[in-house]
Amino acid sequence: MNHTHSRSHQFALSATVISAVALMAACSEQPPEPSAGELVYKGTCKVCHAQGINGAPIVGNSKMWGPRIEQGIPTLVEHASNGYGLMPAKGGNTDLTTEQITAAVEYMVSQAKK
Repeated sequence: MNHTHSRSHQFALSATVISAVALMAACSEQPPEPSAGELVYKGTCKVCHAQGINGAPIVGNSKMWGPRIEQGIPTLVEHASNGYGLMPAKGGNTDLTTEQITAAVEYMVSQAKK
């Protein structure tokens, strides 16, 4: 085997190894961790907001959320904290903090804007 052929063989082998390592790294990536707001949504808010129970705006439905978003995040947090219409205060989860409620509201609003 001549010297030139050996170099091209080594280059091809190196390129193959690098490609395989890059592919394995890409395949092993985990999905992003859910946000704090998404966790609160899934643990408390989803019960009503996934199906629209008692008129709750369905997460991801921009038509339902549009008028609510116009009221502003502080108003939505106040409604979620104290209850509004048929929605119980804190979605019925009295352990939620204002920070958790705010995160959940921001998450649901972000889904309506997608």
